[in-house]
Amino acid sequence: MEFGILGPLSIRSGPSAIHLSGDRNRKLLAALILNVNRAVPIDRLIDVVWDEQPPVTARQQVQNRLGQLRSMLALDDAGQRIIRHGTSYVLEAAEERVDAFRFRAICAEANSTSHGGEFERAIGLLRDALSLWRGPAIQDITSPTLNAEKSAWEEAKLRAVERLVTLEFARGHHSVLIPDLHAWARQYPYHEKLHCHLAEALHTGSRTAESLQVLARLRATLRDELGIDAGQEVHELESRLTGRPGEFPAPVDVPVNLQAVEALQRALTETTRALQLLQILTG
Repeated sequence: MEFGILGPLSIRSGPSAIHLSGDRNRKLLAALILNVNRAVPIDRLIDVVWDEQPPVTARQQVQNRLGQLRSMLALDDAGQRIIRHGTSYVLEAAEERVDAFRFRAICAEANSTSHGGEFERAIGLLRDALSLWRGPAIQDITSPTLNAEKSAWEEAKLRAVERLVTLEFARGHHSVLIPDLHAWARQYPYHEKLHCHLAEALHTGSRTAESLQVLARLRATLRDELGIDAGQEVHELESRLTGRPGEFPAPVDVPVNLQAVEALQRALTETTRALQLLQILTG
């Protein structure tokens, strides 16, 4: 049996998808999958299901539902099972049968590979890892109790994205990443670093006007939706792309040599790429 939490909760037995009905059943199974092979106290499972003010029968209801889940899992002979340890429950299953733990293992292999200097292989591994994601982690499960675990997996995804961008940029593959960066920027509309990466990739591909539009839209989104200003990294990149210092604009009577500005922009891009490569080589 295969379990998926990198997107909507999914369960598969061989090629067949298994439909698990009931919002509370799905919450319980999601909590156990997130903690596969680790004991989850029944009090936490109660919080996962009801958040606040559980009924007096909550413990019995959870135990009954876990019994139903146990019977469902037993229909597949892959070895997974739910067992009880005192007042806790454990989903025993091979970690490779859970997409999130496969993702983590592939990312670890990619990091080891890149530290060994096999950058192209590391890039391929990171792409394989990111391809496991079908949407936000357990996006169809609403439980504040699980929010921290959901956020932890999202952060792991962003670290993998950052690593992939660093490797691709260091190899000079900026244009290859543009479609991915567009998708990631849409998925994380407030993530400044991803938008800066997209702007950098567009600029390197001689699409500086588009890169400035990306940064302008980001600033507008942060201002209009969150009521905050973009951070220093955004302003510094915008200044670099336009050739204007952010806080000290050139006097109007000083002519600007556009060729010199463009040469400086190219030099800064190459310097950034060299620093990224140095970061990879030094770990």
